[in-house]
Amino acid sequence: MADYLINFVNHLDPNGNTVPSWPKYTTSSPNLLTFLDGLIPITITDDDYRVDAMNLITELSLQFPL
Repeated sequence: MADYLINFVNHLDPNGNTVPSWPKYTTSSPNLLTFLDGLIPITITDDDYRVDAMNLITELSLQFPL
């Protein structure tokens, strides 16, 4: 994690030679860098755990605008 932070502070990009690639987060490709226990300590996962809640909030805000 420290290498990601150092790379980001120095280059505004967490990626570098000493760490696996951390893909850029976009709305079309919402990827997260997930830290794990075990032999392979990181993986890339989809940021989809809030989709249902965000869809509900959007639906309610369209039904009942402020």
